Amino acid sequence: MGFINLLAFGYLSLISLVVLIYFFSKKRNVIEVPSIIPWKVLKEDVVRSRLFKVDFLFLLQILLILLLIFFLARPYLKSSIINLSGKNVILIIDSSASMQTSEDDGSRFDQAKSQALKMVSKMNPWDKMMVISANSSSKIVSEFTGDKHKLNEAINKLRPKDTGTNLEEGVSLGVSLLKNVERGEMYVLTDQSPSSISLTKLKAENINFIRYGKNFANVAITSLDVYQDMFKDYTEREAYVTIKNYSDDNKNVILNVFLNDQNIEEKEIELKGDEQKTLKVKNFTTSGILKAEIQTDDFLSVDNTAYAIINKIKPINILLVSNDNKLKGELEKIQRSAHRIKLTRVEVPDYTLETIKNYDVAIFHKFVPDTNPDINSLYVFPSTNTLYTQTKDAEEDRRFSNLLVPKQRLVKNVKVLDWDNTHPTMKHLDNLDELSIESSLEMEPPDWSTPLMKIAGNLDDAPIAFAGKYAGKRIMVLGFDISEFDFSKSDNLQLLIMTLNIIQWLNPYEIEGHNKILTGGQYIPNYNVRGSIEILNPKEEIFKYNLKDDIEDHFVFNNIEYVGEYKISGTDTEGRFVANLFDEKESKIEPDSTDNEDLEFERKEAIISIEDKKNEFSKYLLLLVPFILLLEWLLYYRKVKAGTA
Repeated sequence: MGFINLLAFGYLSLISLVVLIYFFSKKRNVIEVPSIIPWKVLKEDVVRSRLFKVDFLFLLQILLILLLIFFLARPYLKSSIINLSGKNVILIIDSSASMQTSEDDGSRFDQAKSQALKMVSKMNPWDKMMVISANSSSKIVSEFTGDKHKLNEAINKLRPKDTGTNLEEGVSLGVSLLKNVERGEMYVLTDQSPSSISLTKLKAENINFIRYGKNFANVAITSLDVYQDMFKDYTEREAYVTIKNYSDDNKNVILNVFLNDQNIEEKEIELKGDEQKTLKVKNFTTSGILKAEIQTDDFLSVDNTAYAIINKIKPINILLVSNDNKLKGELEKIQRSAHRIKLTRVEVPDYTLETIKNYDVAIFHKFVPDTNPDINSLYVFPSTNTLYTQTKDAEEDRRFSNLLVPKQRLVKNVKVLDWDNTHPTMKHLDNLDELSIESSLEMEPPDWSTPLMKIAGNLDDAPIAFAGKYAGKRIMVLGFDISEFDFSKSDNLQLLIMTLNIIQWLNPYEIEGHNKILTGGQYIPNYNVRGSIEILNPKEEIFKYNLKDDIEDHFVFNNIEYVGEYKISGTDTEGRFVANLFDEKESKIEPDSTDNEDLEFERKEAIISIEDKKNEFSKYLLLLVPFILLLEWLLYYRKVKAGTA
């Protein structure tokens, strides 16, 4: 024990002051005796004692002074505190498709999980761990904790996904977290090598790659393309399946193709090492889910299956808004030959928003409505000289025509210089520079559109055709009048093909791109989704959403983690899409020869520190003071009452 304020002991002199007070305040003790007893007369100095009598009250006062002095002296007890500062471990587990590769003792992912659980079991009580799952995106599945039960639970819940690997994102996340902790270590459990990560982003001494994988023989479906035209019957549609052998050995492969679970094709092929073959599949009889599946001797099965959707052939109802019968006549030629179009014409004065509700596509000829019609639309020659204003007092800046074509200029003898043949409306088009267009509009396309045909003109890039998506609907604008061309003449074959492309692109039943979604990607419906909807994934997991009607943005579904069919159902909503892997990095499962030589890992150790601490206890002495004061008062009151004070 020690004292912090030794000067407080100077107050001990107060004890002598109390003694003096008691000494000078002594009283005679009067003794009453019977008068019949003879007493010897004693001297006064013999009767009065020279010392005062020490009583309990005096002792209490002395004790009170001592307690107060001890409090002021601040007594303390010495103690030593042992501090243990453990490691902070970040564990990144690769959960991508390639981790499903079969090895001698389970899949690579099973091996990684087993390793992770062993690492948890070996943690010291003062260590903490964070777990991150990395596939196409990275997710923290457990924050830093020393609770082994929580860590084991988080690791056991992990499942490998049918997606690609963005391991660099996961490692970058881990590096950013390492900067904020002391004695940090990172372990990356993966089948990839450190060379797949930019080493400039790593703290090399803090990271250890633990790699899995010995087997590397794999055969995969690398693509499944379906060519379907709304103007062709099911039997005329074709699918192409591409299969690649990623091993060095020859492989015998059996391909089975199913349409709505009915086997429609079976082929057997032989692939040499690193060879790729594409097989054609025909004879479709209906719409539905197309599944291609291969059987062979390999170690990864997730890329042995691919899916596509055969679109339903459904007539398209087109409303033509025009004061001219010429365009109707040309479109009727397509209608008679294709039997997929139902065409109806109304004159411009008869057009209303109510008129358009029962149609799939609208074609506006030399007319742009004041209000967006909210339908997939083609605008043909939207000249400002021929605009029909439905509302005379409509504000100029709020008209849909001003949004659709902000600027335009009429030009003669048009020469096409360039066109975008990658756009669906421009497919199979050649020699557009030979088109004879007498007059057209140079137009300034809006921000949401893409220029498709360009000429030499005064406006920047001088486009005469553009297309895009506005308010969830597809829009195509042609600056020239296609009614001036006779579709039955061979010279105008290119315009006929373009018109067919445009109609097919605008057709809402031809869901372009629903066969091109990759796992780890996004699904954005080509229609407005509102109310309550449910999405059922290939693992029979249900995702529920409640979308408000006042939300303008389109619904985006991000949980595309497995290969297969996704079903959408809800309020006035029915749909589906398919997702495929098609990732060469995941299918090429041969381990990289690069190892951890570039990373010199340094293990961190717990730090033990001893800290001397002074534990003051004077405040506890002070708590006794009120008790002693109360006891002193009671004792004094008793003496006063007894007449002995």
